[in-house]
Amino acid sequence: MEAEALEAIFMESFEVLNSAQPFKWSVKLMPVDCGEDKEEEERLNHVVIKLIATIPLDYPETSTPELDVDVIKGLAGDQVKEILAVANEEAEANAGMPAIFAVCEAVRAWLADNNVKGLDDGSMHAQMMRKMKEKEKAKVCENIYYCPYGRRGYCMTYSTTYMYTMYFF
Repeated sequence: MEAEALEAIFMESFEVLNSAQPFKWSVKLMPVDCGEDKEEEERLNHVVIKLIATIPLDYPETSTPELDVDVIKGLAGDQVKEILAVANEEAEANAGMPAIFAVCEAVRAWLADNNVKGLDDGSMHAQMMRKMKEKEKAKVCENIYYCPYGRRGYCMTYSTTYMYTMYFF
């Protein structure tokens, strides 16, 4: 039942890798869904992954899916570990109920927050620049605004490099 729902939601991005138990599904995830426009998709998405879920026999009642990530574009090993941590945390938060859609949305949010060229660059300069950006984002927000319809929000900060910066979370 969950596979049919995921196929309806993700359409061609969803694939059944193994239709016998234990089931194995994959979902291609990117920050911006451009529909059929492949050129626009290539231009806007600097990071793209394939989330692979192996579904145990007792899912969702007593266990969570086993998750893995295949990088399609723009990510290095450290970011893959972060994505897996986000995915597994979301799966645990939804234990006892179908969780793949929630996991996909959490991973897509991470990809949107990190949709930057060069994340797969392992040079010292690139690592330093990423750490500087993370420190900038980690500053305490002066004004935090929450969406009344969910847990998403944003904050605005003043810094020396940007007049005002908005961070979405």
